[in-house]
Amino acid sequence: MTKFYVLGFCIAFLIGLTGVGGGTLTVPILLFLGIEPAVAVGVALGFSALIKIPSSLIYFIRGDINKRILLLLSLGGIPGVVAGSFLLGHLSRKSHLGSFLLLAIGLTVVLSSLLNLWFTLTDHRLPLHRYLRWLPAFSFFIGVEVGSFSAGGGALGSLLLLTLTKLSPSEVVGTDIAFGMLLSLIGGGIHAHQGMSDSRLILAMVSGGILGAIGGAYACTVIPKKPARVFLLVWLIFVGSMVAVRAVR
Repeated sequence: MTKFYVLGFCIAFLIGLTGVGGGTLTVPILLFLGIEPAVAVGVALGFSALIKIPSSLIYFIRGDINKRILLLLSLGGIPGVVAGSFLLGHLSRKSHLGSFLLLAIGLTVVLSSLLNLWFTLTDHRLPLHRYLRWLPAFSFFIGVEVGSFSAGGGALGSLLLLTLTKLSPSEVVGTDIAFGMLLSLIGGGIHAHQGMSDSRLILAMVSGGILGAIGGAYACTVIPKKPARVFLLVWLIFVGSMVAVRAVR
C-alpha cells in the first residue's frame, strides 16, 4: 500500500500545483500499475471526491461558488453520472470490451489534456451567455463522461462555465470544483456499490493526498504554475496516447 500512499501524495501535489483534475492524472497511472479499467475509474472517482471536499469548503466560505449555476449543472450532471456509472458497469461485465474501455479512457485523457492545454495557452471565451438554459443538457454529457471514464470532467466543466456564463475566474474554478466533487461522490458511490472500486486503495491515496495537496498549494507560490501545467499536460497527452495504442494492439 505504500506505493499508493506515495501515488496519492504525488497526484494531489500536482493538482495543487497545476490545477489539472484528479481523474485525468489518476486513471492512466492506475492502468499502468495493473489495475483493471473499471476499478481504476472507481478509485479515481472516490479519491477525487475526497480530495476536493476541503477545496470546495474553502471556495464556499469565500463565496466563490455560484449556487444557481451549480444547481443548473447538477440538474443535468447527476442523472448523467448515474447513467455513465451504470453504463461502465454493464460494459465491464463484457470481457471482450476490455480493449474498448482502454481505448475510450486513453482518448478521453488525450482530448481533455489538449483542451486544458488550449485553456492554458490562450484566453479564449465565446460570447454565448444567452444560451444559459442549455447548461443542464450539456452538463448531462459531462456527467456521463465522468461516470464512465472519470478523466476530463474538470476541463469540460470549465469550458462550459467559461462559454455559457458570466462568472468571474474564481467563481468558475470554485463552481467547477464543487460540481466535480458532487459528480465524483455520486459516481464513486455507484462504482463502489457495483464492486468497481477498492476502498483500501482510496484510503491509502487520500492519506498521502492530504499532505500532497498542502504541499502543492505552497509550491505554487514558488514554482511558476503555467510552465509546470504545460509540461504536465504534454506528458498526459503522451500517456493517454500510450493507453490508446495499447488498447488497439
